[in-house]
Amino acid sequence: MGVLGKLFGGSRPPQSDVYNDLRNRALNVTLAELGLHADPKAPVHAVIMETGDADSVSTFACFGDGTVSLYFSNGGGVIGGGQHESVRSACFEMLSITNEYAADFIAACERVSAFPLPGHGEVFFYLATAMGVYQAQCKEAALVEQRDPFSSLFNNCHAVMTEVREIEQDR
Repeated sequence: MGVLGKLFGGSRPPQSDVYNDLRNRALNVTLAELGLHADPKAPVHAVIMETGDADSVSTFACFGDGTVSLYFSNGGGVIGGGQHESVRSACFEMLSITNEYAADFIAACERVSAFPLPGHGEVFFYLATAMGVYQAQCKEAALVEQRDPFSSLFNNCHAVMTEVREIEQDR
């Protein structure tokens, strides 16, 4: 079981239509839908991190308007995490750091228009920009062991998810 599965639950049944719809909306979000404008100093308006487990996929999405969501391929998840100030602040901080190194991240990615699901032990990062969506395919073990150039983004996404988890535990 991957890091997300351990944090937010166990095994998952096959993905649902709700999951697919939410995932597709996240992966295709536009600046206009977020109420944002193109900013050359902040080209990334959304970061989507997907983690593949043996029988599920977890999709974490952090948007430039402060919206934060976590979807599981079983149809469960957390929507609206960004309504909480601690989560929203962590989201903005993560996006700020991502945008500080955006040129490097984007250069290490491939521009994509199709969005396959990661397999077991894989983590896919999607960076949404005004110029399109860019993807990096990584191995979870290399990210966890800090042996991948995307380890910092992985850690920053998990910092936001920690805030989400704390809000969920307080409920």
